Amino acid sequence: MDMSTATTTSSSMSMSSTSSSDMSSTEMAFNTNNLSAMLFSQAWMPTTTAGYVGTWFFLFFLAIIWRASAASLAKLDAFWAAKNARYSILINGGQDQPTQKDLVQAWRLSVNLPRAALRMIHQGIAYLLMIAVMTMNVGFFFAVLVGYFFGELIFGRVSRGD
Repeated sequence: MDMSTATTTSSSMSMSSTSSSDMSSTEMAFNTNNLSAMLFSQAWMPTTTAGYVGTWFFLFFLAIIWRASAASLAKLDAFWAAKNARYSILINGGQDQPTQKDLVQAWRLSVNLPRAALRMIHQGIAYLLMIAVMTMNVGFFFAVLVGYFFGELIFGRVSRGD
């Protein structure tokens, strides 16, 4: 075996081991390393158990707030529909008796501007929760799930009008 063959074999082996280790670090899997879980930015990486627990409770309450905002939006939509019923447009489609589903609200700045702003905030919270879940940290995942559970327990029936 000459020197050029040995060098080629050695370099190809080191390249294959490097690329395989790079591949394994990019695999998606849940992790339980709680003290190196970055949330939203490098500045928010809990390095102590207390910091991790504080982050967990932040995500828990953020999920409850997200569910409360969904219930609030449903109530506000019902309020705005009742308040501005005189501005509704009837789309009957040839039926004898129009139903509530046949009424479409006319576009009004006093209703649509706050609705759009509140829905934007609601969606922003949802995206923050999604990013937390996508860290693939088991604790963050369960913080969001448990927060959603309690939010649904508290506010779920409100949004359905029960």
